[in-house]
Amino acid sequence: MAPPPPRPINLGRQWAAVRHYFPQATGRLRRNLLTCNVRLQPTPASLTYTVRVKLPFDQHPDVEVIDPELELHPGTTQLPHTYPGDRLCLYYRGEWDSGRLLARTILPWTSEWLLHYELWLATGIWHGGGITHETRS
Repeated sequence: MAPPPPRPINLGRQWAAVRHYFPQATGRLRRNLLTCNVRLQPTPASLTYTVRVKLPFDQHPDVEVIDPELELHPGTTQLPHTYPGDRLCLYYRGEWDSGRLLARTILPWTSEWLLHYELWLATGIWHGGGITHETRS
């Protein structure tokens, strides 16, 4: 018998954890949606990025980089490992569920994605693993 699915974490607790691990984060909690902006710097030599995370209660988060605007590697037409709207692809199906804290999963994974983005921007090769997404028109 499979274990029951994890219980979703209350959005107030999600927000408190984000503020604990990322004190500079700004955001708001309205109804069943947490929206927060967090500044991340993958390495000391990296740029500092502002990412926006939107988490509807008991659903998957959407993460996008809002500053600076992400650039394309010369000769490419889209960012690697993103969904439409340049939302970041951060995990495989089943790796994240609403019983996990954003601050301990999604935000560190976003920082790692940004590191791989910087390497891709310099080399044109994505070293972050994952699955290949279909080309968008």
